[in-house]
Amino acid sequence: MSTTADELAQRLLPIVMADPVKAKMLADAALRDAQRAGDRAAQAVALRTLGLAARARHDAAGADRHLRASIAVARRHRLTQYEAESRMSHALILDDLGRPTAALREIDRAMADLQGQRRARASMQRALILRRLGFEREAMELYRDALRAFRRSGDAVWEARTLTNRGVLHGFRGNLRLAEADLRAAQALYNRLGMSTAAAQVEHNLGFVAAQAGDVPTALARYDRAHDRLWKTGVDAVSLLDRAELLLSVRLLPEAGTAIRAAIAACTDGHLDSVLGQAHLMMARLALLTSGGSGPVSGASGTPGASGASGTFGTDESRAAAAAARKVFARQKRAVWIARARVAELAAVVASGRAHRGTLRDLRTAGRALVDAGWPHPGWEALLDAAQLAVGLGEHGTAADLLQEAAAAAKLGPAPLRVRWAHVRARLDLARGATAEAARAATAGLRIADEYRASLGATELRVRGSVEAAALAGLRLRLALDHGGPREALTWAQRCRSAALSLPPTHPSSDPVVARALTELRRITGELAAAPAGPQRAGRLLRRQRSLEAEIRRRSWRVPGSRPAARTDVPFASLAAALDGRVLFELLAIDGVLHALVVFPSAGGHRVARRVVGPIAPVAAELEHLRIALSAEILGHGGTSAERVDRGAGALDRLLLDPVADLIGDGPLVLVPTGALHAMPWTMLPRLRGRSITVAPSAAIWWRVATQPPADGPTVLVGAPSAAQAAAEVAQIARDQRVPPTVLAGERARVAPALAALDGAAIGHIASHGEFRVDNPLFSFLLLADGPLTVYDLSALRRPPALLVLSGCDTGLAEVHPGDELMGLVAALLNMGTATVVASTGPVDDGATRLLMRDLYGHLGVGHPPATALALAQAAADPSVRASTGSFVCFGAG
Repeated sequence: MSTTADELAQRLLPIVMADPVKAKMLADAALRDAQRAGDRAAQAVALRTLGLAARARHDAAGADRHLRASIAVARRHRLTQYEAESRMSHALILDDLGRPTAALREIDRAMADLQGQRRARASMQRALILRRLGFEREAMELYRDALRAFRRSGDAVWEARTLTNRGVLHGFRGNLRLAEADLRAAQALYNRLGMSTAAAQVEHNLGFVAAQAGDVPTALARYDRAHDRLWKTGVDAVSLLDRAELLLSVRLLPEAGTAIRAAIAACTDGHLDSVLGQAHLMMARLALLTSGGSGPVSGASGTPGASGASGTFGTDESRAAAAAARKVFARQKRAVWIARARVAELAAVVASGRAHRGTLRDLRTAGRALVDAGWPHPGWEALLDAAQLAVGLGEHGTAADLLQEAAAAAKLGPAPLRVRWAHVRARLDLARGATAEAARAATAGLRIADEYRASLGATELRVRGSVEAAALAGLRLRLALDHGGPREALTWAQRCRSAALSLPPTHPSSDPVVARALTELRRITGELAAAPAGPQRAGRLLRRQRSLEAEIRRRSWRVPGSRPAARTDVPFASLAAALDGRVLFELLAIDGVLHALVVFPSAGGHRVARRVVGPIAPVAAELEHLRIALSAEILGHGGTSAERVDRGAGALDRLLLDPVADLIGDGPLVLVPTGALHAMPWTMLPRLRGRSITVAPSAAIWWRVATQPPADGPTVLVGAPSAAQAAAEVAQIARDQRVPPTVLAGERARVAPALAALDGAAIGHIASHGEFRVDNPLFSFLLLADGPLTVYDLSALRRPPALLVLSGCDTGLAEVHPGDELMGLVAALLNMGTATVVASTGPVDDGATRLLMRDLYGHLGVGHPPATALALAQAAADPSVRASTGSFVCFGAG
């Protein structure tokens, strides 16, 4: 043995886990010194260090090259122990390269020449290879024995490595409490040893455990913290796939796709064939979700506010990717991953509508294999896939057996899995005709869904992560409609719609990082708008803009959640009292058909009636034609646009109002639309012109804002230079106010002063250019003097105005997700506590808008509530500008 080489190993190898870049630099220097001195043992150690540093930087091919060289030097000079230790390291590289059988041979060959502490280290490495092959019980025993050895000898580095690997295994097996304990202990050891890179890797693994538990904000925060410390080591495919899996769980599909493609590139560059199969399997899941399917649950029941459209597009790609991954896993003899890939293949078959009893049998087999192998979560998912398919095939007894096999998921699984179990249970009960049992199962599942949604602090996660809950809500609502009567249906419509808006608002802009990014975003927007820039400079600014928006979104996803509201529905008597003579007209979309619930006054008090309105497809088509015609008229395109507007408004009037004409009367109306109808310019419909109308996301949200106590405070008028007549508009309004308002016009209409003035105001008015961002509604904005005022900026308001008028184009639009979950300016303001918002559902003309706003404030000044004031102002407007004036809608309390 070489004392110099041993000292070199003790000095260099720990640095790999602290700073692999530094370790490479030192090992390069040590290799040159060893070659000059002819010290073959030191040369073998330096080459081994270079191999391990390459692995830490995710370069399996480079690691393989260095470790083979180390083995060759040691073997040539009969340095048996150094050869064995290099083989021990090389075994892991062979596994990374997708050659697990060769890896086992290599580790066994190493162990034959190692004794004592070194043999214990090799035994731990063997456990890691066995775990990846699916021999997890054997791996757990080896980890236990290795830990004892390392603790006896005081080998803290290898104790930490063993705890890390065992913690990850506990996480895969669903033992999350044990996983967290092992990883916390490992991280404490690494921190004490000064191994920052290893400690950061453990932080990522703690994120994985949080993800397994369904704690999305915590998982994302841990992943981000780890990434901030690990980026210097290169692109880690495993970390990217962990993040992608989490993003898929909350339906952030473009972001998940970016992570998966980066992981595939990293696998290809680093020759990480062991991970490449997992990346392709993840791509199969993405393809299935992107196609509009989600496995067997897709289109399972009526979903409020969702079209439920799916199809075969994407399912063939998903199946092909899963099959390719399965072949890779078969070649590597990784039984657990073979089963997971098979489940993904079968999910694509089911989503394509080509499933049969053989598919059911294969799903059941794969699910059982995963559970038996100690992977309960994916196993339960597969069994639930099979149970849901069995319901669809009429195999009710089989479905019940499968639910029983997966019963532990209902108690021990993360919240989304428990919701899924309840959903399948409810579908089975409904198929058997047991409607009461189906209602109980659906109700229990929705309680879990409410808790999970509340745990997601970010609006975007709450909205996008509610697909399964929305499908279950649709089932429960359909049960209420078919078996409970109109009043029960009204109760469940309140509980199932726009649930995210019933949760306490979050304030991402209170994060200093987000606040700085928003400020820089405004600066870049100003630079882009100020003067024409060369293509290179414009390109740089646009890339920076996209980068800042991505950072703001990522930071907002980490905002912690809250406790769910106790109940989101309102007792019928309280709702009727608040209506106070108004009629509630609520639209529901169930299985492609529009239903109406109408609450109207009658001799014995308020009553609820249900009507079938008709198919939603022709209504959506007419609305699309109307919106195109309105835009054409505002922009001056096409001489027949006014006729097309009148024709479209008349058609929609007949389709939507004829079935309920005898119920809605001609008085004040509270409208709760669904799906695409959230973008309807309701006062354009002939029978609704001149009527006091307010639009709300749900009856419960309307009641909440309508029963708020009146707000005291100033009036604040903001007129931005982005709209030609904005300054004149606010000046005219200000002249007519009895109490002088706060006015911020022209260059004074900047974001920070505007937010400061609006916070605590009774009435706010912003006249500016508005833009709805289809790509990300939370970046929809009002363009002020120094840049965009976005939804994220508005989250800084602690006491938003009771009434806020958004006088600009498209300010009332929202992106609609399953469950009528909404994202946009108006939805955010109602969630934050604004009682009433007046906003537009399309482009508007500045001049026509200025006159409308003058009249609106005139009617407000004599005591009319906002909905009535808007109706009176619209009725008095010149019919020739109705395309502008009719686009404004009163949202909220009214």
